[in-house]
Amino acid sequence: MIIVTASITTDIGRLAALQDVDRRLKDRRDRMTALVNEADGFVLELTRHRDTVTALGAERDGLEKRRIEMDRQLELSGNKIRDNRMRMNRVRNSTELLALQREIDLSKEANALTEDELIRTMETLESLVVQFAAAKDALAGLESRAADIVAERRAQAEELRQEVEAEIGQREELAVGMDPGLRGKYEQLFDRRGGSAVVAALAGICTGCRMQVPPQFYNELLKHRDVVRQCPNCHRILFIDAT
Repeated sequence: MIIVTASITTDIGRLAALQDVDRRLKDRRDRMTALVNEADGFVLELTRHRDTVTALGAERDGLEKRRIEMDRQLELSGNKIRDNRMRMNRVRNSTELLALQREIDLSKEANALTEDELIRTMETLESLVVQFAAAKDALAGLESRAADIVAERRAQAEELRQEVEAEIGQREELAVGMDPGLRGKYEQLFDRRGGSAVVAALAGICTGCRMQVPPQFYNELLKHRDVVRQCPNCHRILFIDAT
């Protein structure tokens, strides 16, 4: 925290006090953002896991449906082959016998292709069942952890939000009556200089940029400590540190 000898009623004193408040506000807001992002990250990860489980489940169900269809197709084709073989025992016409044999051969060829597809489907289905079970277990574990973590992070963020609200009130009290131009200059410096807008001048050195200021400038700063002056090098607002 910056300590200045000037009264808080002076411009320099008020700017230094304002900077203390703004630094606390920035710190709380940064932590609040990090907490919210962490909670949102868990929620997003949960959504991804749920989508994965849903997708794997849908793919598994689709393959299971296809497996059932192929089993049924093979069963019907097998029945048809048996019927055709029985018909061949009753047919004496060579043309009809050849036609039945051709139909049986085509059915066998189709069955062979279906059986190959069925084997591939069952292998894929087996792998999917394992993936689906693993994804469900991972989701259950994440849900168990995330529920508490998300609630905790959101509660911590809410506490910080309330602290920020209280600090904003204090900040407005400090800023009341301050020259708008001076306040705007300070706020611009605060943003550009990473929260370091008001710094001490010590032994002729600006502690913001670590550069020496001109001797005459430093003497004027010593004589008129309540006057707002900016470092010629980094343009930060300077005050005299009496410590």
